[in-house]
Amino acid sequence: MFTLKIENMYGQTFELTHNTSNYKVVGVSGLTYPTSNINTSEGITDGAYYNSQRLQMRNIVIDIMLDGDIEANRQQLYKIFPIKSKCTVYFRNENRNVKIDGWIEIVGGDLFSQQEQMQISIICTHPYFEGLETIQTELTRVMKLFEFPFSIQTPIPISEIRTLPFCTIINGGDMKCGCILEISILGDVKGLRIYNTTTQEMFGIDYDFQAGDIIMIDTTTGNKKCIVKRNNVEINLLFYRAVGSKWFQLVSGANDFTFRVSEGQEFVKILFTVVERFGGV
Repeated sequence: MFTLKIENMYGQTFELTHNTSNYKVVGVSGLTYPTSNINTSEGITDGAYYNSQRLQMRNIVIDIMLDGDIEANRQQLYKIFPIKSKCTVYFRNENRNVKIDGWIEIVGGDLFSQQEQMQISIICTHPYFEGLETIQTELTRVMKLFEFPFSIQTPIPISEIRTLPFCTIINGGDMKCGCILEISILGDVKGLRIYNTTTQEMFGIDYDFQAGDIIMIDTTTGNKKCIVKRNNVEINLLFYRAVGSKWFQLVSGANDFTFRVSEGQEFVKILFTVVERFGGV
């Protein structure tokens, strides 16, 4: 059993799967992996040399059988899904609850068939589905131990200073994905290095930070940035990236992170925000 919804450019959400008195979804294509392009070049030996690869755009095509007041229902589709407009497709089944942005390419059909059907074609320029829920994980040297409510008879610590700060982020998607890091600076900090020890990647910033700074690092494809907000002013830190820095891409499964600084390690708190990506449902 699945649920299929489309949100149009006006923020209106139209569910196609449970309005069977007017619309019956009889087919949906484009929900599995799109086709990939493997680019090669021929040499003087047998076979070919691998150069690169890329995933093509996703094309979701929904076939709908009209029932009830057929003309009114067809015209309702025209109104809700204007051609060339942006939309968001929501799909849910037992194992997936995802969405993907796209553009309405076709709203058409055969008006003179005995059982009239309509077809909605949506072009998704970015081919991956995204999970609806975000994953947030904190990385800091100071681990909180104090929670309410409590009953106490003997003294207990309210926090603990870790020798090596670490956290594990579980990417439950089946594709690599970027992440957003919001780094709060609580005192003077120099020479920040963040490590994904699972992939052996590092992102570093050679900059002198001060209390109150908020660093924003976005490693998602198409949105990459690295800035610091200080006194309501944004400073671009791209030119301060350390040599060897990589834009983190979390592998499917567990990703272990840690960090170090040249000075002020106890003044750093990192919040990771991750949106999982899926190649298909």
